[in-house]
Amino acid sequence: MNEPTIIQLKSLYIMCYTLTNIMFKPIHIIRIDERTNNLFILAGHQENIEIEIAPDGEIF
Repeated sequence: MNEPTIIQLKSLYIMCYTLTNIMFKPIHIIRIDERTNNLFILAGHQENIEIEIAPDGEIF
């Protein structure tokens, strides 16, 4: 089992805060991709927001 880096967790916190408290979008799932070690967030009322966070904290 892979674990997220501290930098990823900081970026994840920022994204979750932004999605829920600023954009008022629900978050449906947060997973780590075992192949790339990227964190994956699926959010939005229609599940139309996809965000990935690389191990270095880069958000795309």
